[in-house]
Amino acid sequence: MRKSKEEIISELGESFNSLCAVCKSVSDEDFNISKENKWTPAENLQHLVTATRMTRTAFTVPKFVHVLLYGKPARTSHGFSKVVSNYQNKLEHGAKATGVYVPKKIDYNKALLHNKLNAEAEKLITAIDKNWTDEQLDRYVIKHPILDLLTLRELAYFTIYHNGHHHETISRYYL
Repeated sequence: MRKSKEEIISELGESFNSLCAVCKSVSDEDFNISKENKWTPAENLQHLVTATRMTRTAFTVPKFVHVLLYGKPARTSHGFSKVVSNYQNKLEHGAKATGVYVPKKIDYNKALLHNKLNAEAEKLITAIDKNWTDEQLDRYVIKHPILDLLTLRELAYFTIYHNGHHHETISRYYL
């Protein structure tokens, strides 16, 4: 089912709030500790700061840039569940974060990371709200590092799911 722009904005806000709440629940001692060879909570958060910043860029560049770089979409937007299943399939076949999306192996400051993620989340939500109509979310595409070309609606769906994916990982290993 197609989520409206307002539903997307609401669910993005909820996903960021929930993610920050779970990260605040992680003890300071565990925040920079890896368990079972997984990213630390801090690394998860840093990854999401970078991912959110890059996603925000997709929603802040002028619309003509999307067309120049990627053309117009050749299909209608997939629904939320299709975007999620496509991503899960890629993960099952070995897709991983690469390049700037891989956090550095350093000790991170918990409060600073929370502030950075909150700031990026607010900028992303504002960019969607102010720069895009509901219909335009289906008319422009961007290249995703794992999922290839996505409409901006699909990118927003992915971001909601991606936040939940990391929320679940942090909860499973650190709470």
